[in-house]
Amino acid sequence: MCGINGFNFKDTVLIKAMNEKIKYRGPDSSGNLSFDNVTLGQVRLSIIDLSSKANQPLSYFHQGHKLHITFNGEIYNYQELKKELESKKYFFKTDSDTEVILASYLEWGKDCVSKFKGMWAFCIYDQSSEELFLSKDRFGKKPLYYYKDLNKFYFSSEMKTLIPFLSKKEIDKIALEQIFTYRFTFGERTILKGVKNFLPGHNMVFDLKKKKVTLYEKYYSLKIKENKLSFDEAKVKLKELLRESVGLRMVSDVPVASLLSGGLDSSIVTSLAKKLNPELHTFSIGFDTTNELPYAKLVADNLATKHHEIKIDKKSMLNYLDEMIYHMDEPIGADPGFLPIYVLSKEVSKFNKVVLSGDGADEIFTGYDRYKLLEYGNKLKKFVFFKSKNPLLKILYNMKGKSYSESFLEITRVFDKEELEKLGLDEKLPSIKAQNLVEIQKFDVENLLFKDFFMKADKMSSAFGLEQRTPFMDYELMEFAFSLPLEFKLKYFNEKRILKEAFKNEIPKEVYKRRKHGFNVPIDYWFENVLKDKLINLLNKNKHGLYNQDYALELLKDLKACKLNFKLRNVIAQKLWAILVFEMWYERFM
Repeated sequence: MCGINGFNFKDTVLIKAMNEKIKYRGPDSSGNLSFDNVTLGQVRLSIIDLSSKANQPLSYFHQGHKLHITFNGEIYNYQELKKELESKKYFFKTDSDTEVILASYLEWGKDCVSKFKGMWAFCIYDQSSEELFLSKDRFGKKPLYYYKDLNKFYFSSEMKTLIPFLSKKEIDKIALEQIFTYRFTFGERTILKGVKNFLPGHNMVFDLKKKKVTLYEKYYSLKIKENKLSFDEAKVKLKELLRESVGLRMVSDVPVASLLSGGLDSSIVTSLAKKLNPELHTFSIGFDTTNELPYAKLVADNLATKHHEIKIDKKSMLNYLDEMIYHMDEPIGADPGFLPIYVLSKEVSKFNKVVLSGDGADEIFTGYDRYKLLEYGNKLKKFVFFKSKNPLLKILYNMKGKSYSESFLEITRVFDKEELEKLGLDEKLPSIKAQNLVEIQKFDVENLLFKDFFMKADKMSSAFGLEQRTPFMDYELMEFAFSLPLEFKLKYFNEKRILKEAFKNEIPKEVYKRRKHGFNVPIDYWFENVLKDKLINLLNKNKHGLYNQDYALELLKDLKACKLNFKLRNVIAQKLWAILVFEMWYERFM
């Protein structure tokens, strides 16, 4: 993992300060390049070509062209591209993927990104055209923010780096409403007015002479094509694609480890990685009240990995919470999964610089309970005749009279319309034109992954100079998964059907046959104990008037009143977590 910074004027003192602010992302080196009309900076985590020759920003000169780049990410197929470029008389002074990006840009222009397999956010300064070319990978695995104020243009891997340049530090109320409704903001919107989140699968050109963006276009959309393969043929193809994807993500000049939750997805990734690295380290995390550690250990013992276990109790959780909020960068509400990934990353970084995870399989192979609830709840909702406090019955009742996409939002939202009114907020839902579950999954890939899961993977691991790679997010594998009939992935209540069948002989049967369990973080228990006072103190301190903070106190009473109703407790705790995260973020950054 690295961090990049830049702006369209000369100031070496400023770029060094920006680099210093995110130096944890790249602890191996820090560098900058400054010209009359542009300054580039980078902090580097050395993974491919560990030599100082590959430090960034990196320059490349070829037949009169002068290019300079600051780059965060990995191009996994760089060796293949390098051979092709060498056949076209391009020369290389490093063994890095960074230099391959520059030569690719000279050969294929902006279309070069369509040749890359990997994850990236980069900025190329083309001295000949006096333009900046910025790009983000297809699904937005690497973060990139930008801000333009009059004639000045800034970009960075993290939003916090841009805050000092804001003409006015102001909360975007619509963003807050979206966070409390759906956990995160949509599109380029961030919680701060003026700061924009560069969109996945997009390229941008900034003209340094005109001092404005002259191009901002989408170069990739997830393709959904019909596939005629039989179920058995599709299993074979799936195994081939996932093996290739894991193999590509093992490309590194440093050892690669694997996160192991004890669930299906991480077990499959770990099994494939172990075949490529006999000395594979695996890492798992659990809690003092509930954990999946026995299942993770079962897989680790079966594969004979070098296994590490970490436990979080309520006391250690409090110690990590403030640090997590700082590195989260944005107040992504109602996803307590940030905390265990943060703690895991701290432990993994003691042994490795790169780690694999199973993220993304649920989105592409229909693994979530909410997908089942949407698919079958639309048929059951007509039998629910009254509103209930039961979370499931309440959702089914609220789905009545709603379209397929509206029903999806009803299932996934944090606060419903009535609760938002109690918060004093308007309902700001995205417009989704989806007629079936596959189109809903596509929406999740383009939004949930970009604004939640990839932020969690990147920012929590980057806090400790660790890079997380996600084999299920290979675009060719994703396009294949989306081409399959729904019944290959979800049949009745059997989720991820084809994934289970394809790899059932490579993982323990206890994992294969086990019903899906989410990464259950015991936030209801934490709120009952150590988080209640923390939230009350924050509400008393942060009198910002952005929403009705008294409603949070009502939720705390509701949580206490439903001691024996686990599902209702969990739903209430999710709402409280969203509020807590925002209040902690507000105190830290505002």
